[in-house]
Amino acid sequence: MLIKGGHWGRLDVAAGQRLEVLNVDGEQICDFFAFLRGDVREFLSPAHTRGELMKVSLGVGDRLYSVARRPMFEILEDDVGRHDMIFPACDPARYRIGFGVESHRSCRTNLAEAMADHDIAFAHLPDPVNLFQNTPVLGDGTISYSAASLARPGDRMIFRALVDAIVIGSACAMDLSGINGAALTDIRMSILDDAGTSHG
Repeated sequence: MLIKGGHWGRLDVAAGQRLEVLNVDGEQICDFFAFLRGDVREFLSPAHTRGELMKVSLGVGDRLYSVARRPMFEILEDDVGRHDMIFPACDPARYRIGFGVESHRSCRTNLAEAMADHDIAFAHLPDPVNLFQNTPVLGDGTISYSAASLARPGDRMIFRALVDAIVIGSACAMDLSGINGAALTDIRMSILDDAGTSHG
């Protein structure tokens, strides 16, 4: 599934399947959300993942946890090694207050559109794990926000699903700060078969 820059894609993933998230042209952040299929009240939680891992970074072998502390995904491959579990999704208020812009696409509204069939209140939408986002926590406790993603064209992450899940990827819509490089680009999200061929 090709997710155009600033837009979203959604896949159903079964436990045991491998999910690939690929940076098509490089430097594009993917806000990554997931819900337990069958009970969307349980969802991927960066806060609980931080608590279970006891760190704010991600790497191969790490698991991503739900709000119920259930492991949902395991990272099998990671070409980039720099991701974010602190920032909330960009939203209308971010563009209005920070940039004076109205009616801008955002990752939070993308998630609301993607999950519209589940009637989740906008205020209750969960935070993402921001794949490929280059916002490290510095030694003095501040967060660096000045550099684009380190992802190069074709860089990817591969996850093993540990539960049946609804997965939403949002090719981050932030085009006013340089955090996605010079321009928004695309993300490809696919399920891999045993031969490594992508589907979706």
